[in-house]
Amino acid sequence: MRSCPYCGAPLTFERMEKIYTCSGCGAALSLQDIVELRERARAEKEKTFKEKRRHEEYLEWWLSSKK
Repeated sequence: MRSCPYCGAPLTFERMEKIYTCSGCGAALSLQDIVELRERARAEKEKTFKEKRRHEEYLEWWLSSKK
């Protein structure tokens, strides 16, 4: 079962309209919308992780060069 990318509640599939409807927030999404939102969230999370890692590497370098 899929979960809503906005609130995390379960999605139900409406066969006639071919859309997923969220039982929590009421969002109506196509499968393409769900894929795009998840991909965007994954890319943002990866970007944040890379920035944090770069910051930690810089901090480690900074502290090691001050000895």
